[in-house]
Parts: sequence; structure tokens; C-alpha cells
Amino acid sequence: MFKPNYVALAIITYYPKWYKGKLKSIANTDKVRGDLALKFIKKAVYKKYQVIVVESKSSKEFRNELSNFKLINIVKRISLKSSPARRQAFRAASKLPQVKVIIATEPEKVSLIDNIVDIAHPILSNEADIVIPKREDNLFRKTYPDYMYKSETKANQLYNKLLKLHKVFKNKYEQIDIFFGPKAIKNDSKILNLFFKQPLKITQFDPEMYSNTLFFPVVLALRKGFKVKNIQIPFKYPKIQKKNESRGARNFFIQKRRNQSIQMLSELKYLLSSFTL
Repeated sequence: MFKPNYVALAIITYYPKWYKGKLKSIANTDKVRGDLALKFIKKAVYKKYQVIVVESKSSKEFRNELSNFKLINIVKRISLKSSPARRQAFRAASKLPQVKVIIATEPEKVSLIDNIVDIAHPILSNEADIVIPKREDNLFRKTYPDYMYKSETKANQLYNKLLKLHKVFKNKYEQIDIFFGPKAIKNDSKILNLFFKQPLKITQFDPEMYSNTLFFPVVLALRKGFKVKNIQIPFKYPKIQKKNESRGARNFFIQKRRNQSIQMLSELKYLLSSFTL
């Protein structure tokens, strides 16, 4: 039986240029994303999910807004790098009473809240150790910026191709939507330890930014034979975020997505090559 308090949502907030009130410029990414994060938290609290927020250096106004939520757990962030912050969130979430599933996601993904029951179910029914939500392709194409749909679709294909080439998939598999971001994790030390490891140090890149907690644990879980399951959901990218990334700061985000894809695919190649050493 599903109970909301079986689920802990683990999120990271960092919006130094957020301000209270109406949006003044669509180019202000912190304002756009901060508003969405507050909406995400409000919706999660309403549905009685447990929430861990790892926060550092957002504006004082944003932190004041966070403090108005009485039923969330705020953890002071110790590093601006994403992986150490996620480990903080995972550790804090794993200690919450009754938590059986930890869902890590970007807090701007508001519509994900509507799919938490479906995402958590395979873990609660012991069908999975890790669940990777997969975007419904039609909504992915329609609701995301055009360049993002193209770049993430291609990056997913290349990532999965490398995993298949190196025989990481032990059984019949469906392509995982690894670049979507959200992941559900069983609150079990054997699974969580994969996310606490730092399996690789690379001179050219820094896996502590993304891969060590977003990507590599999934690769290691697949390789070790843990149960990793896909679940397709009707996720919709927020309209205001699409507007921000399509019009307000388009060139910045095109370059950012490109750099992220190159970095993560390069880091995967290094990780896979280490398996054969």
C-alpha cells in the first residue's frame, strides 16, 4: 500500500538572483526557476511527501520563502558542486522516518509531483532498486525547447549505445532516459552506497559536477545486476521555463546543454574504460 510519507523528495536550491513578486524579465533564470521550485515544494507538501532541501547562497528573499514551509527539512549546502550536495540530500533523506523511496530531481520539474505514485510503485512492490522515469516522447517534443529535445535525444542514444557496447546491460533492456534527470532510489544501504562513491577522477573534467551522482550510480547498478527499471510518465516541461530557455537566454542554454552532453559522454567513456583495466 502506498503512503505519501514513504517518499522523500531530495532537491537542491540555488537562486542567488531570485526576488519576491512578479517576473520582470524572462531572461532572469533564477527568478523563473526559483518560482517553480517554490511551486514544487508547495505541491509536494500539500501531497504530504517528505522533502529535503539542500540550500546555499540563494537570495535572502528566497531563503525567507523557504522558511515559511514548516514541513520541509532544510540542509545547509557544503559545496557548490552538484554531487556533494546530492549526497547531503540522500543522507538526510535516508534518515527520515518511514522513508522507503528517495526521489532525486530538479525542483523546477513541477509536474513530476503528479507522477510520484507511479515512479515509486516499482520500488515499493520490490520490482526495482532504482527507477529511471522516461519522458513520453510526444510531450518531450512539444513542451521542451527544440534544441533541448534534439540534443538530449541524441545524447540518450549515444549513452545507451555505449552501455550496450560495453555489455553493461545484463538483461533485455529498454533505452533509459538518462538525461531526463529524476531518479527514484530504494532506501537501502546497498543501493545508496552506489551514490556515495566517487568512482572516477578525471583531469579534463570533474565528475563531481554531475556524473558521480546522476549517471555513474545507474551504470554501476546495471553492471552489478541490481534491478533498474524504466517507467514512462507524461511529464510536461514548465511553459515559463521553456520561454526562458528559448527566448530569454537561448544562446546560453544551447551552449550549456552542448557542454553538458560532451562532458557526460566523455566521462562515461572513461568509466567504461576503467572496467577493462
